Parts: sequence; C-alpha cells; structure tokens
Amino acid sequence: MKQAHGFDNIPHDAEPARSRADEAAALVHVRSRGEIRLGFQSIEGRTTIATGYQGGCLKFRMPRHEASEMPGAILLNTGGGLTGGDRLSQRIAWGQDSAASVTTQAAEKVYRAIHDDTAIETRLDVGGAAHAEWMPQETILFDRARLQRDTHVRLAGDAAFLGVEAVVLGRTAMDETMQAGALVDRWRIWRAGRLIYADALRLEGPIDDLMQRRAIGAGARAMAVIIHVSSRAAALLGQVREALAGAIGLAAASCWNGMLVTRLLARNGAILRHDMLRALAALRGGRAMPRVWSC
Repeated sequence: MKQAHGFDNIPHDAEPARSRADEAAALVHVRSRGEIRLGFQSIEGRTTIATGYQGGCLKFRMPRHEASEMPGAILLNTGGGLTGGDRLSQRIAWGQDSAASVTTQAAEKVYRAIHDDTAIETRLDVGGAAHAEWMPQETILFDRARLQRDTHVRLAGDAAFLGVEAVVLGRTAMDETMQAGALVDRWRIWRAGRLIYADALRLEGPIDDLMQRRAIGAGARAMAVIIHVSSRAAALLGQVREALAGAIGLAAASCWNGMLVTRLLARNGAILRHDMLRALAALRGGRAMPRVWSC
C-alpha cells in the first residue's frame, strides 16, 4: 500500500547531501567577533570615560567605587568563551593624568579549534603622568585550543603601567589537561616612542609533553607574566621578591631599564592565582584587587 504525499520511494533515513565545503562555510558564519574601544580622561583630578564603544560579543561596565579607590572597567564576553575563528579587538587609552584599572568579569575560556586559530588583539595607549592597570583574569585553554594573542603597549615617558597575562593549560581540578594545541603570545612595549620590551612565546603540538620538560615548564600547567613600568620599578623589586618568598610555585622577578618583570610557573590555576596575588599586592601597594577577582 502506497503512503500519502508521494514519499513511498524515499528511504526514511535519507538526508540532503552536504559537502565538506558547506559544513566549513556554516562554521564560519557562527564565529564570534568582539570589539572594545575605551578611553579614560582626567577632569579636575577625577577619572571618567572619554570615549566608549562596544561591539559584538565584547561589552564593558564601569562599577561604582569608593572615592579612595581607583576607578576601573570590567570587560565581558557575552559569547561565553572563544573557539577557532573567533576574533577579539581591544583598544584602551588612558589620557593625560588619568588613573584606571581594566580587568575581566571572569577567566576567559578558549575551546577546541576545528579549523582557524582564536585571535585576541590588544592595543593599550597610556598618556603623560597616567597610571594604567591592565589586569585580565586568567585565560584557560582547553585541549586542542589554538590561541594567538598580540599585545602592544605605548607609554608616555612619565606614565606608569602594570600589566598581567596569565594562562592555564586545562582545568586540573576537573581532571583536564591540554594535551595538544597551540599558543602564540606576543608582547611589545614602547616608552616615549622607543621599543623597550619585546617577548614572544610559542608552544605548538604536544603541549602537555612540552610543559613537562625542565627547560620549558618543569611540569607546570599554568603560567603568568606581570610587567610593571614606572620610575618606581627599581624601588619595588625588593618588596616583590619578599612577597614571592611565600610563593608555592616557581617565581622570579628582575628589574632593568625602569621595568620590573615577574614570571610565574605553577602546577595548576589555584597555585598560580595565589602567587600572582602576592606579587600584585606588592606592586599595587597593598590596594585591594578588583572585586571580580574574588567572585
């Protein structure tokens, strides 16, 4: 007996054929794009927003703060994480005499990439006598994630800058490791138009195996760099090293040419955060971290 509507000769499990090109094109259409352009200014000694633009998955908020606290902005990724092909662009400027911190609502998560790399481009400009703090929370890379991160910082000759970048290679508390993938992390800092700091990290292939090597990670699965540039950098070195005496992971700090650089390696993200907070407390004069860091 024939079925109605003329579908009797079509197999029940038949589906329209889709080529690999069709599937790849579909993936491209759902990639995340996010852009932030944020500028601070100082008016009668009070720092406020001069310019603000947010687009795509990136947003920012300015929480209330006490008069004695440094004002700050919080960046949010409404996409809930990043994966291959996603792109973020972050441009932040501190005007003359302004002082503000910028952090993120939570740790950024970078998931497995099927085709393209995830890309995060950050451009920071700090004007004369300004005090800038760039303190995003950790970036967590899942297995087979591929991240390219590029950070440029341009400072006036008398500006003060504190920057943090931290990476966790898999959530060890969830029994996760980043077995394979890629991480390219580049830093460039200019002061008064002169390049004073250039650093590039590249890990690709069997990430966990590479991190087990003593000359690379000595078994660590989390790492961070903290960079402080100011006229007070040399005076702070002793305090930072004293704070790092209580570090659980591997930690070291050095100072040259008006820059104080702290590098940290840890077995997991919890240890890394403990050690970062010790160093940051010394560098920030004991001031409390932004509240989102304890949420």
